[in-house]
Amino acid sequence: MEPGYHLVYFPPPTSLSSLFPDNTDPLHSPGPPFIRRMWAGGDVTFNGGIKLSSGLNNRSLSCQEEITDVEVKGTEGEEKVFVTIRRVIDCEFQKSVIIENRRLVFMRDRPTAAVRFTVLKDRRDPVRPLYKADFFHTLKPSAALLFRFSALTFNAHRIHLDPAYCRDVEGHPNLLVHGPLSLLLMLQFLQMHLTHGGKPRPGKSDVISHINYRCLAPLYAEEELKICIRKKDTYAWETWIEGPKGGLTVRGTVRTVPPPEE
Repeated sequence: MEPGYHLVYFPPPTSLSSLFPDNTDPLHSPGPPFIRRMWAGGDVTFNGGIKLSSGLNNRSLSCQEEITDVEVKGTEGEEKVFVTIRRVIDCEFQKSVIIENRRLVFMRDRPTAAVRFTVLKDRRDPVRPLYKADFFHTLKPSAALLFRFSALTFNAHRIHLDPAYCRDVEGHPNLLVHGPLSLLLMLQFLQMHLTHGGKPRPGKSDVISHINYRCLAPLYAEEELKICIRKKDTYAWETWIEGPKGGLTVRGTVRTVPPPEE
């Protein structure tokens, strides 16, 4: 299995009738007044690197999920609730093949105008990366890409699918790129570089073993983004995504390991 592909497995078992008005599921929500949900980041450990062709055919997988932490931050009236969800995926021939900690943030509802003001301010004065990338790739995520990723991950959140809702209710200029899609883009670009870009040994390349990342600012559909990687040492990398004006939107650190023996 390629790094990040696990995100499409084990969707939340929720019915349409149980979804909130913004089409998010209620499984991890702290409840009103914290009704606005965003993906804040997390970390993933890959143990063994299952090969899709040989590891999953006619094999069973299971996933155990639990909420491991709930943290309230911010002053009174501006609180944010951070919820950490731990997912452990087992394969029939290997336990804990993937261990993921997802961090969601739940916020109070705010007037659309107030959210729009904050969004515009952050876009005018974005946080800049500390380093230049060793390698980068640019792309412009389309509404169709976001729709397909929403379908694959069973995510009906309207911020990824409904432009009018984004503008008129949430105060954003366009559809938001999924936090886990940002994670997948960083993982895939780095793994492609490890496999093809660094002149690896024939048939051999290092593999990703761990990533820790944070979502810092929104990314929007139809705006160019730049996926960046920078090598720190033999088995350590920095990865991040820049928005259209060069601002830092997602930042992560990655550990790699030598390829497994055949």
